[in-house]
Amino acid sequence: MKVITNVTNDLFIKLQYFSLKKFLKNDFEFIVFNDAKTFNDYSNDGDLTIRQKVIDVCNELDITCINLNNDSHISIQSGSHRHSITLNEILKYQLSNPDKYLLLDADMILIDYLDIDKYQNKSAVLLQERGDVRYAWPGLFYFDTTTTTNLELFNWYVNFGVTDTGGMTELWLKAQMMDGEKFPSTNDLRWKRDVDYNTSKVYFIKHLWSLTWNENELPDNLKGNDNLITFLKNDKRNKDGKFFCEIYDDVFLHYRGGGCNWMGEGIEFHKSQLEKLC
Repeated sequence: MKVITNVTNDLFIKLQYFSLKKFLKNDFEFIVFNDAKTFNDYSNDGDLTIRQKVIDVCNELDITCINLNNDSHISIQSGSHRHSITLNEILKYQLSNPDKYLLLDADMILIDYLDIDKYQNKSAVLLQERGDVRYAWPGLFYFDTTTTTNLELFNWYVNFGVTDTGGMTELWLKAQMMDGEKFPSTNDLRWKRDVDYNTSKVYFIKHLWSLTWNENELPDNLKGNDNLITFLKNDKRNKDGKFFCEIYDDVFLHYRGGGCNWMGEGIEFHKSQLEKLC
């Protein structure tokens, strides 16, 4: 199995890698796709050394680093459009190297044990909705390119004017639904956490959305994790007693916003935040 992440800075590589080493029960190869920009950009906070820093961290950890050519991104304003281009390049690699793949957002880390067999040979999808369009979110996605069907339909591109990154996965996702199977709503997945909405080919990942939950909804398996709870409570981005970070499938923490600095808080801000999590 291969675990893939695409990064625009070096902040989370070690944390993500060591969380996988600790909590992922399956043998895996970790691959970093280096999408750090070679030009001044919000994602690197104007630091042009970050691309080399990513390479250096990967060399230190002895993990594979694949450098992406992203010069075209300088003329693209939409972060989602940029992201979709990068993900489709990664998809080419995945289809050319058949295997089981866990695709993670740059700031997604494991915080409890995961056996990939829990997905029961299905594709694990974090469902997104925009109007009537249902599609896969790329920040946490699992599939086996040797067994997943209809991959000729798979496309991480934006559905312009309708969705963000991944909107065009709608066609593939519809093709995974067998006769009589129905999509759950994202609200059902969020608020009806005890209901099984999985289908014959899709495991629908449940998660606690940003700024909708607090310690009272912390999954039982995480209630003894004092370090995590302290970090969540002291996150400067919390609002009205609700946590900014997200929990996925009861075992993943999505720090959110640090992978590409899309909220513009700055690299140093995220560094200071992460000191409390490490």
